[in-house]
Amino acid sequence: MRLEDLSVFDGAFFHLEKVCMLRRFLLSATAIFLTTTAIDILPARASTDFQTCANDRVKTAVLPQSALIEAEAACSRVLASNVGGAEQQKAAFFRGLVRFLRLVQGSVEQVTKPDGSVSYAAPELSQLGPALADIETAIGLDGPLKAEALALRVTINQTLGRHAEAQADIDRAMQVSPKDATPFVQRALEHERAGNVTAALADLDKALEIESAAGTALSARGELLRRLGFLLRARTDFAAAAKLGPPFRRLALIHKSKVELRAGDLKAAYEDLLAAAEQDGDLPTPDVTAARAQILIDAGHLANDKLKNPDIAEKHFQEASRLAPTNWNGALGLARLEEQRGNRDKAAAIYRRILTATETTPKLFERMLASFRLKQLMNPPLRRARAPFRDAFDVGVLTGVGSPDGLKRAAFVIGQGNYAKLASLPNPPRDAAVMANALAEMGFDSVKIAEDLDASDLRSIPAAIAEEAAKVDVVVVFYAGHGVELSGSNYLVPVDAAPASDRDIRNGALTLTDLSAAAAKARRGSLVIVDACRDDPFVEARAAAQSRASNVEQRLKVPERLHSGLAPAKPAAPNHVVFHSTQPGQVALDGDGLDSPFVRALLETLATPGQPFPAVLRDTTTRVAEMTERQQVPSAYGTPPDIALLPPPGAR
Repeated sequence: MRLEDLSVFDGAFFHLEKVCMLRRFLLSATAIFLTTTAIDILPARASTDFQTCANDRVKTAVLPQSALIEAEAACSRVLASNVGGAEQQKAAFFRGLVRFLRLVQGSVEQVTKPDGSVSYAAPELSQLGPALADIETAIGLDGPLKAEALALRVTINQTLGRHAEAQADIDRAMQVSPKDATPFVQRALEHERAGNVTAALADLDKALEIESAAGTALSARGELLRRLGFLLRARTDFAAAAKLGPPFRRLALIHKSKVELRAGDLKAAYEDLLAAAEQDGDLPTPDVTAARAQILIDAGHLANDKLKNPDIAEKHFQEASRLAPTNWNGALGLARLEEQRGNRDKAAAIYRRILTATETTPKLFERMLASFRLKQLMNPPLRRARAPFRDAFDVGVLTGVGSPDGLKRAAFVIGQGNYAKLASLPNPPRDAAVMANALAEMGFDSVKIAEDLDASDLRSIPAAIAEEAAKVDVVVVFYAGHGVELSGSNYLVPVDAAPASDRDIRNGALTLTDLSAAAAKARRGSLVIVDACRDDPFVEARAAAQSRASNVEQRLKVPERLHSGLAPAKPAAPNHVVFHSTQPGQVALDGDGLDSPFVRALLETLATPGQPFPAVLRDTTTRVAEMTERQQVPSAYGTPPDIALLPPPGAR
């Protein structure tokens, strides 16, 4: 598990899982040994307050804000009664914990704006002052919670990105309590953040040697092994974590399902999702309902796409829509089933119902997707597509009629998701469709789409773009799919790529330099957007292939470092910009969810007509940072031209 995964997760319950995973981490970080003798000597009211304050449920379940407020008030009354010693340490610790959780959970609950866009304001250091003061008090007192208080402060500093401070407290916690598993898990997260796989696994192994049932260590090791392609070992760890029950079970089953899907065990993957959907007791009832609905949607897609059982998929989509009527992904699933069955009118009716119900939320991703699919449905391709691009008009998307500012604009959208040998990516084809629709609606004169290109077609892309770019003023290229960095150069990966040597990768993939040089043929400026900052897909694919082929995974060598992300881009010319979804060498937080934070933020920015290049870059970067608690910050290379990237309103 990467540190980022403690706060950002997949699917439409993306923000809900932020809290779930944070609590899962805190369960290990705050394993408190409550004593009853100290409570018995307190007066009756103080004893009740102490029990409300030091409530173990705060560590094992996501409590509503009202319960957190009540617990904080009870802790304050205990501390005001001049208790000392272990009671003071415990009350200070729990008040610090509750104050931290109130800030995090309160921010998570305010993620959807009225227009459907998403924002998450991560807690600032200044806001966390009272919580940190309480934790400092607990650390300064003699008692059983000194190590746990240090671990909690590590968690807060990791959340804030204060890694030097976190490391200092980890070292101190190891001295205070050398037989505690928590500091080893926390240090493993720091090693993994730095890409040091060997050290991270060694610390996780040590944590589980100390405490074999440490749920956080099992989950963290399982996720790291999954990223490396060690599917059998990852599956074993997630299974062990799931057996521990709340708060680990739900997410462990979801991640175990992903491992099984990658391993080809479709039945087990499906059954684990259904088991995760039935989990309760770890969230407030409304959140349990929302989580269950989204898991059923995921199960529906698996049943339809992999198990080829549309009738079962329909039942899951219907139940999800009943549980969470405003989670439009269930309705989108039902519409897709009707399309597959040839019921064009029924599918169109569902899309129109979504559009009518979301009129006041124009930036809602699901609304944009419904709009694109309805246009595609009502305007089938007019002619046979010519590789590698199709005109957006051919799939029902009407482009602009000329911009009032006189600039001609063209967009090229590429989505690579259905990889034959590498891990498949459900996001890119969907993101490409919505992106093409958004740019067309903004008034671009020409929008072309390419999906799931093999090596031959992918490498022909630059010539096709260069020919068109020379005829227009502004070019936007959007690429979503696998990418890899080799010796300082970035390569975009075709869907028929197979685990091979670096030489084979270079020969078969497309260099980002060639792509940006083609876009730079535009007369006034270009923007190349790259959402390909993931783990090296070939490392995972090689190990995963061996995991599926035999039971000799234990003999596979774990790489010392995990190669992730892309290198800094080299802009082709002045007035031309390359825009990466995150910083060099970092992994973007998109995972297997319904849309990536980067694409969601970009679409929200593109919804405002007439924006110049610098504003699009700045606003998208700000939105991504907000949505990911600053764990992901896009990076731009080059000097943007001082012209409007997006057509003014009259072009729409």
